[in-house]
Amino acid sequence: MQDGSKRRARLILILGVVLAIAAAGGTFIYASGAQTAQPTVIPTTGVLVAAREIPAKTALTAADVRVQEYNLDAKPVTALDKPEDAIGKITTVAISIGEPILPSKFNDPKNPVFLVIPTTALDANGNIKSDTPNFRALSITVQDANAVGGAIAPGDVVDILFTFNLDPVKFFDKPKTTQTADFSAKIILERVPILARQLSVYTIRADAITAERIAYLQASGGTLSFLLRAPKDERASGSQGTTFADMYRQFGVKVPEKIPAP
Repeated sequence: MQDGSKRRARLILILGVVLAIAAAGGTFIYASGAQTAQPTVIPTTGVLVAAREIPAKTALTAADVRVQEYNLDAKPVTALDKPEDAIGKITTVAISIGEPILPSKFNDPKNPVFLVIPTTALDANGNIKSDTPNFRALSITVQDANAVGGAIAPGDVVDILFTFNLDPVKFFDKPKTTQTADFSAKIILERVPILARQLSVYTIRADAITAERIAYLQASGGTLSFLLRAPKDERASGSQGTTFADMYRQFGVKVPEKIPAP
């Protein structure tokens, strides 16, 4: 009777050991499988985003953008992925840091946006170079008849011709005896970019001092005219101004004479 009890006790002990070994083996196998299982791979793609806060009307530089990995499903459909597709383009709206760069945020050719400071006056980081003039954008009114029939468009480059009825007695305290009231014409500015246009109102760029002088010319009662330049024509006009004396000498204009009455 006692041997039977010992035998059962040994069987129970052996069974317990077997179960413990089986449990340990199962745990090891499960743990090993968990360690060797590959994680789920989420596909990503590069998206061009703003590297810093970008104001509206900014010409983008390499320092303004960077490529950031996006989940493929989260990428905006029209988002750019290469810096060269954005550098040099002008923003129409502000772009926040980390925001994807979309073509819709750029200048629309049908509604061009202009820059007061040209891109040539900016360094690689988009900052204004120290030797850059104090540029300003200003508007002047030039009727179509004095603006190549109204054919001038944003992006064109013009010279500005000013014609004025000059009376020396009015402007000089001691005019020369040979001076007389007459029209005088002069190209006053050359290679002026047309930034924008609304009917006969044109927006141009000039430094602040020149802008003041143009405002004076507009108020003086004289006439401003645009002379359209050909693309890539950077030559100086060599203008010295024109009065009657120049017209008379160059074109041989006849001077009217009094004749005896018949």
